[in-house]
This record gives sequence, C-alpha cells and structure tokens, in this order.
Amino acid sequence: MHPSKSIIFFTVISGTGYGIFIGLLFNVLFVEISYNLEYKLFLSLASFLMIVTGLLSSTLHLGHPERAWRAFSQWKTSWLSREGLAAVITFIPMILFYYFWIINISGYILLLILTSFFSIITIFCTGQMYASLKTIPSWNNPLVTPIYILNGITLGSLFVYSLNFYFNYNLNLFEKFIYIIILLNFLSKIIYWISVRKKSNTNIETAIGIKSNGITFFEGPHTGKNYLTTEMINTIRIQNSNLLRIVFCVLSFITPIYMINQYSSLVTDPFIIKISMIIVFVLALIGMIIERYLFFIQSKHVVGLYYGNKN
Repeated sequence: MHPSKSIIFFTVISGTGYGIFIGLLFNVLFVEISYNLEYKLFLSLASFLMIVTGLLSSTLHLGHPERAWRAFSQWKTSWLSREGLAAVITFIPMILFYYFWIINISGYILLLILTSFFSIITIFCTGQMYASLKTIPSWNNPLVTPIYILNGITLGSLFVYSLNFYFNYNLNLFEKFIYIIILLNFLSKIIYWISVRKKSNTNIETAIGIKSNGITFFEGPHTGKNYLTTEMINTIRIQNSNLLRIVFCVLSFITPIYMINQYSSLVTDPFIIKISMIIVFVLALIGMIIERYLFFIQSKHVVGLYYGNKN
C-alpha cells in the first residue's frame, strides 16, 4: 500500500495523545504526586493538540475533506465511522477532566478514567479499520489492533515519563510500568512480523479463478499506471525493510529502556539529563513513524495479483 503521510501522522500523533491519559492515569492511581499548575497546563495542552492535529490530518487523506462529517452516519457497519464517533465522545470527559484537574476540583480521577477508557476505544476502532480488511492479508491479523493500542500507550507513557522527569516527580513505580508496556509492545511486534511471513492462501490462481500450478501473466492488464498501481501496489527491498525494523526497535524500545535504566549512573548536569529524556521521547516518536511507514509499504493488496505480483 502507498504510505500516506497524513495517515501515518494521524495514527502516530493522535495515538500518542490518547496514550498520555493512560500513562497519567497510572501515576494518579498508584504514584503519590502533587502536580503543579505548570505541569497540568503543559500536559493538557500537549495531549489536546496531539489529538486534534492528528484527527484533522486524517481528513487530508479524503478526496473531499468537507464531506468527512457524513462518515458518522455509517456507524453500524463502518469502523471509520465508529472511530469518528468515539473520538467525538472522548472529547466530553477529556475537556471536563482538563477543567477539573487544572482547577483541582474533586472528581477529576473519575473523568480521567472515563477519558482513558474512551481513548482506548478510539484507538481500538482505528486499529479495526485496518484489521477488518480481508483484501490485505497482513492487516487482517488479530495482532494489528492490540499493537495500535500498545503503540499509543508506549509513546504516551514515555511523554508523561519525560515530563515527570523534567519536573522531578517520583519515577520508580512508573518506570516498571513502562518496562512492561515496552516489553509487551516489542514481543507483539515480533510475533506479528513472524505471522505475516507465512504464505497467504490467496494467489494468482485463486484471484483469476483458474486452477493451475505455476500460472504466470504474459503481460499486465494495461501498459500505463493507474490508481490501483499507484495506491495499492508499492514495494520495498527486504534489506531496507529489515534495516528500518532494526532502527524502529532501537529508537522506540531499546533506547528508552537503556536511558531509563542508566540515567542514575550518568555523571553530567541534571538539566542535560532532563533534556536527554525529552530527546528519548522524540526518538521513540520517530521510531513509531518508521514502524507505521513499514506497516503500509509492506502490506500487499490482493489486487496486485491481477498485475502478476506474487503474494
């Protein structure tokens, strides 16, 4: 599939914004921290901007963005419509949480729980948009949606961690939470990569309805490019994809774990370490963008079989 920049930005950035609430919820429930007003304002603004800009960028992928509102009417059958509705519903407890938390009104914990719940539901719907497409075997995988959720929680938690680190808040228990999330994310991704390597039951013979071994095309259906060949048929060399997979794992998994585990032994100015933790989050974000790029560029649409591509 053609890796659309707007969709990559949407899935990574909005997922991070939603994941921030899960990371914050863990701290509020299990870590005794008295957040100051500056922290609350910055986190609230950052999460809101990530979610809104991510959702707005997704409309750029549409042929007529002004008609995006019509998708809401198809919620009974469309995961895209369900995602839009879930995103809108999430704004209700989210905005209320911002207000209650910043003003320090009791009841903000319940609103944070509701926001976290609907955030996961929204990411779930996003993942299901791709996991439900049987025309792309690598997407029609039970691990796609959980990985979407884990990606969001991983990045969101790393953002909250870097912010906690900057403001000198308690980190001990939260570090263990991040270790677990990153480990789950990494193992899920490895299992997913192994599972998509299996040969699909769909091939050229099943695509054209002719039962014959070793069938090939003398020439393609047409001589020029069209929408299908541009959007549905894209490839990447296996060497390049493997390199990008390694870069993704290093940036999003290994670097954060290494830095969290080793920062206490570093002999340097504390402010430099704080900035380094922010850089670690940015690197993890870049790693997830690479992962999302691979998710699209490595996917093979079955329409490619009509053009002689072997699945």
